[in-house]
Amino acid sequence: MGLVTAYWGLDGMIILMTLIISAYLYMTRKFKYWKKRGILEITPIPFFGNFKECLFQKKAPAYFLKDIYDEMKDLPYVGFYVLDKPFLLVRDRELVKNILVKDFNYFSDRYNTADPIDRIGYANLFFIKNPAWKVVRTKLTPFFTSGKMKKMFDLMLICVKNLDEYLDTLELKGNGKTIEVRELTAKFATDIIGSTAYGLDVNSFKDPNAEFRKYGKMIFYYNTYRSFEMLAIFFLPTIVRLTRIKMFGKEPTDFMRKVFWETLTERMKSGLKRNDLIDILLELKNNNNNDQDLKDFTFDGDDLLAQAASFFSAGFETSSTTTTFALYELAIQPEIQKTLRKEIFEALKKSNGKITYDMVWSLPYLDMVMSETLRMYPPLGYLNRKPNQTYKVPEFNLVIEKDTPVYISMLGLHYDPEYFPNPNKFDPERFNEENKRNRPSCVYFPFGEGPHACIGNRFGLLQTKLTLLKILSKCEVTLCKETLVPVVIDPKGAMTVPLNGILHLNFRKINTYRNRSCEMALMTDCWALDGIIILTILIITAYLYMTRNFKYWKKRGVLEITPSSFMECLFRKKAPAYFLKELYDRAKGEPYIGFHILDKPILLVCDREIIKSILIKDFNIFYDRYATGNPKDRIGYTSLFLINNPAWKILRTKLSPFFTSGKMKNMFDLMLECTNHLDEYLDSLKLDGKGQIIEAKDISSRLTIDIISNTIYGLDVNTFKNPNLDFLKCGKKIFTNNYLRALEILAMFFLPNISRIARLKLFGTEATAFLRKFFWETLTRRMESGEKRHDLINILIELKKNNHDHKIEDFEFDEDVLMAQAISFFAAGFDTTAQPIVFTLYELALQPDIQNTLRKEIHQALNNFDGKITYDMIISLPYMDMVVSETLRKYPPLGFLNRNTMETYQIPNFNLVLEKDTPIYIPMLALHYDPEYFPNPEKFDPERFNEENKRNIPSCVYFPFGDGPHSCIGNRFALLMIKLILFKMLNKYEVTPCEKTIIPVIIDSAVALTGPLNGVIYLNMRKANTVTD
Repeated sequence: MGLVTAYWGLDGMIILMTLIISAYLYMTRKFKYWKKRGILEITPIPFFGNFKECLFQKKAPAYFLKDIYDEMKDLPYVGFYVLDKPFLLVRDRELVKNILVKDFNYFSDRYNTADPIDRIGYANLFFIKNPAWKVVRTKLTPFFTSGKMKKMFDLMLICVKNLDEYLDTLELKGNGKTIEVRELTAKFATDIIGSTAYGLDVNSFKDPNAEFRKYGKMIFYYNTYRSFEMLAIFFLPTIVRLTRIKMFGKEPTDFMRKVFWETLTERMKSGLKRNDLIDILLELKNNNNNDQDLKDFTFDGDDLLAQAASFFSAGFETSSTTTTFALYELAIQPEIQKTLRKEIFEALKKSNGKITYDMVWSLPYLDMVMSETLRMYPPLGYLNRKPNQTYKVPEFNLVIEKDTPVYISMLGLHYDPEYFPNPNKFDPERFNEENKRNRPSCVYFPFGEGPHACIGNRFGLLQTKLTLLKILSKCEVTLCKETLVPVVIDPKGAMTVPLNGILHLNFRKINTYRNRSCEMALMTDCWALDGIIILTILIITAYLYMTRNFKYWKKRGVLEITPSSFMECLFRKKAPAYFLKELYDRAKGEPYIGFHILDKPILLVCDREIIKSILIKDFNIFYDRYATGNPKDRIGYTSLFLINNPAWKILRTKLSPFFTSGKMKNMFDLMLECTNHLDEYLDSLKLDGKGQIIEAKDISSRLTIDIISNTIYGLDVNTFKNPNLDFLKCGKKIFTNNYLRALEILAMFFLPNISRIARLKLFGTEATAFLRKFFWETLTRRMESGEKRHDLINILIELKKNNHDHKIEDFEFDEDVLMAQAISFFAAGFDTTAQPIVFTLYELALQPDIQNTLRKEIHQALNNFDGKITYDMIISLPYMDMVVSETLRKYPPLGFLNRNTMETYQIPNFNLVLEKDTPIYIPMLALHYDPEYFPNPEKFDPERFNEENKRNIPSCVYFPFGDGPHSCIGNRFALLMIKLILFKMLNKYEVTPCEKTIIPVIIDSAVALTGPLNGVIYLNMRKANTVTD
């Protein structure tokens, strides 16, 4: 029998009716909510409220709210319903200002939300709630500063080039062709977001099926189901939580997660800096997970990814649709298009055809066109808030209860004829300066208003302006037969988009500002003649410019060398140190001499008292070297050798402990381990009897690599067993003497402006990449294992952990700065140590008596120390010290010093004032060869450095490692290494000249450092009687 009656059919009808009535009563229980509070409300329909047309996708939400705004003319607010939920639409602009700005503390959260399980939607800046929202917004704001935008602009210009090339492939000459505009602008937006947010070169124009483009489409593809998802997110948050809707959809979410973490991981490993969003997020990940206000939010995992995802989706859709609508309106109104194109051409003409960041922002009519487009087609045509506590509306008899959804019809305000007469007309003049001043506040806000205003509005504007500028500078857009006029807004879209997301226009190529100016010859009727005239003018102008400073020193009463002498260095005819030595010799008796490098006046200081003032006494005026790296090459620019004050002082102070006597003693055992490799290698050569020819530089380079690798990186590389080891190849690449590499090094020492402009790398691209990888692998392994070694890595780990408080301008102890020190010590220790060893062996081969005397001292020391080599033994050998000192006199690794004058300086006791930024060079090699200080300077004579003679050498005439606070930090380390290697070689072996030995040695003119021709010296090496024998 039935449950209620005797019939199941009747029971079913009763139950169904009961459920319907219950549902009806439940869904209508609040339908007089606003009426009871004395507020006019739109009569709702049971189960749908007033939202039926939106639910059935007959009307876009922004236009639904605009209809309510228009219908309730002159009312400050009006009530309506979404399903059974009471909503308030605010019309009054003063009340709008209160909600968005003045009383933001009451309305700090948006009503729309995502599912808390969907962290990529829920935790992104657009949906996240206070207090986490405030922290995240504060942390992300630096990404949108003018400085960051300028840096990102270069990345945008690469995408502009892709757009330019694509338009060229379409063959738009003549009548042009029909283009689907939104597809074009969406591809460009995808490329820009891919580059500036994810650091990827997407190039959707070349690869229209690129994954980035594919998943961008998915997010904003408004089929019935996706449209309902977006509608729920903005108006039905309860349904979002119940149905687990994802803000970006499942597939796009998975894709963005994969790309983001791959990019982030790669960036962390490589240390690459691109000035993009990934850099900011990486910094936040490393430094910002201890904020007390974050609660259930962390700068990691999907919460971190959420920011990149929201930037992708927001920047993609809003920019592409805005550009599309702007082109549509310009096609309808060709006069406006012509006015804008004229402004673009004039700007390009002023900048010689180059699109710059400042130019894009400086175009008033382009700004007016964009502003009017955003008035008529704001990407999201409404705002929403919810009060976090009960709120009494000022000057109105209304109390808004906590959590009541409050909506503001941005589109309604933008089309209100009270504020914008004839609102359906596209009229950029509404936004000229006068009209903007006369417009009330809070009636135009396409990017929102108040603290919740779009964080990326300037980025979005820059992107859309750049797109329009590029397209209109090349093409004219007109209507075509596929163009719908007037445009139809897609009712399925949560955002303002054309029907089905499609809008067709005709694109036709036009004469650019360059082409128009080239339709006829410039000055004559003959292009060839014009070319000759222009070339002649350019040559004369260049000549006058490059010679404008050529009497700079003469005007100041300083002897100067006739300019052009430096060309020998540029063409690798003379090494820089020997060029400066020649100038010194020509200026004999003069305290200084002026010369020029290209057009730059340089002062060569010859007087040792002035040298002492520059290097020591007045160091506060000359604390920076003139040599510099490219700021983009962080590894070179922040190395101790090139970094400027005040960062230099901090860095030097922190690194100095690595070179104390205690540290050197600890490292000595590591050095000795490496010399065992040398012993084994030389034994394998079977040098008994007459011995055989060896290439001295190759042997010394291998051993220095082994020692440096061990003491800096903690690695036993043994290049004697592994001659093709990457480490050895890397060291050789840094100091290779090919023309390009030689010019790079020369530019850093003498032409710093060219170094910056040409983006030169101090250590070369390949070597930098290899050493970066090697350094991070070693550092990471050491930090994970906790191993302690007496090497540089240990010092750098300590600096990484304990010195994040030092932030000076663009310097802090970040990854690149730490790496720069490891790489620069590797490079500096490699060649500057290997070369003195080679030259010492060469001179000892020529003078066997000196070699025998030194070997005798070595054998005596081994007898005294029972055959054991110790740190104290090596530094206690007086003749060894004399030999090495004499080598460094004749062949200083870098034969000159340079300084930059940091403020105007009067040279003491001389009538010369140096202007700020005047480059100063000191010819170390010339002083070392001056017979006044070193008689018979060409002769190799270690006795110059016996105790008596050393006392008689004046100060500041011998300084192979520099002098004053800027002297080489690693000089004691280098001397220890040089002496140890010579000790090991000469204890067992004798070196003599051979048929391949070039006498006298020829210095290679192609390199900045002092080295033999082509980097090789051949000697004969044979086994000698050792102390043990």
